[in-house]
Amino acid sequence: MASKMRAGVIGCGAIAEHLHVPDYILCPEAELVALCDTVQSKAKALADKWAPAATVYTDYKKMLKDAELDCVTVALPNFLHGSVSIDALKAGCNVLVEKPMATSSDEAKKMIDAAKKAKKLLMVNQSQRRFPAHLKAKEVLDSGIMGKVLHVTAMFGHAGPEFWSPTGKWFFKKKEARFGAMADLGVHKADLIRYLTGKEISEISAYYTRLEKKNSDIEDNFVSCLTFNDGTVGTLCASWTVKGMEANYTIFHCANGTLRVCELPGQPLVANLVHPECTISFEVPPPVTNYEGGWGLDVSGAFIRACLGKEEPFASGEEGKKSLEVVLAAEKSADTGRSVKLKH
Repeated sequence: MASKMRAGVIGCGAIAEHLHVPDYILCPEAELVALCDTVQSKAKALADKWAPAATVYTDYKKMLKDAELDCVTVALPNFLHGSVSIDALKAGCNVLVEKPMATSSDEAKKMIDAAKKAKKLLMVNQSQRRFPAHLKAKEVLDSGIMGKVLHVTAMFGHAGPEFWSPTGKWFFKKKEARFGAMADLGVHKADLIRYLTGKEISEISAYYTRLEKKNSDIEDNFVSCLTFNDGTVGTLCASWTVKGMEANYTIFHCANGTLRVCELPGQPLVANLVHPECTISFEVPPPVTNYEGGWGLDVSGAFIRACLGKEEPFASGEEGKKSLEVVLAAEKSADTGRSVKLKH
């Protein structure tokens, strides 16, 4: 293998612009050599800004054939995640796919099976696992200082994808997105609470509606009640109609107090303990990388290091499938008006 992993990105929309492409450029073990988008100008704009030597493609299959890639990021509309990832795996590439990894459990399984057959890595960009505050929260919860988690409150909401991804019209088309806020945002929190608690969701009762995105055929608000495999309960909500702020918080009510994650402005991680009675505001490290307009999560870097065996994948295909199945169960509950049990 060459000294650097030859990387490509399929899909050059906002998530590639703000996260994947800059992260590849800042990863010392990676060389971004190919960018692909059906709208050539989008791929060229990213190449001009970040990787002038990269080859621009409009056909991902040609890119997979000609670019001699070691790995690719699939950052396309949801309905293409499965088929394009499988094509990339069959072409001998390791794959980092955007969330939700697929539009059905069967499709996710086919992706996992393709990765095993090709003996390549399949990772899912459940990027909230990479947030500094969430990594610190994991450390605090694992330490035992909070005691058993009894109740979880998780919320993720903003004004809608049109405000951060103006060209992403597919978000509002069920045929291309498959889900609305429930999977766009809800799958992040479903995955995060699984990751932070180490618990699996065993039953979910959900409701969704469309309040404002009237030109869409998918939901813009989603609420659910959860039961975990050990009896812990909680709520999980997602919304595309949160204005004047962003709601991106998780609260853990535990036997020894409450851990508040990204709820309080300026205090990303706060524990209110009862034994001893005190409040701890934890220091949270800065983003791993920092660049103008970027999120600094080092997602592509973590993917590359996992490909090289230097660290464990932060979200494997199997983990992505489990989080997707929470959303699929929520959808079934909302459609039937009944709670739905999950089996992991």
